[in-house]
Amino acid sequence: MATPDWVKKELRANFAKASHAGRRAARVEPRAATARYRARDETLCIELTNGATLTIPVKLVPALARATPRDLRDVQVLGRGGGLHWESLDIDLSVPALVSSVFESSTWLAELGRIGGRRSSPAKAAAARTNGRKGGRPRTHAAADTTT
Repeated sequence: MATPDWVKKELRANFAKASHAGRRAARVEPRAATARYRARDETLCIELTNGATLTIPVKLVPALARATPRDLRDVQVLGRGGGLHWESLDIDLSVPALVSSVFESSTWLAELGRIGGRRSSPAKAAAARTNGRKGGRPRTHAAADTTT
């Protein structure tokens, strides 16, 4: 039985959306370029694709706290750097989750927002021009109610 055209069309659309989301995540999320265990100071050293290096004491990662140095040395970077894997321990860890756990969440989110706010796009520039012609950013209802 042949696949209906509407199914093929839906699959192509979903594949395109997933591919776009994957490319966006690769640009925005922290990704590991390399990872290694340093036995001398019992840390996991992760070099990110943006050039930053993150060093985390293994005792702070609950899933790794009781692992032996021999097991910890066998860390592998998964796929495009989104995860770390230890075959002998049967453990996978998310790199974005590790990075966000290192920073206090409100501080980390504020920093992400600050970085995102610096990004410029034709759509943001057009919206700013339109709002400028209208007298600036629209006031919120709460702010409008307090001034009357």
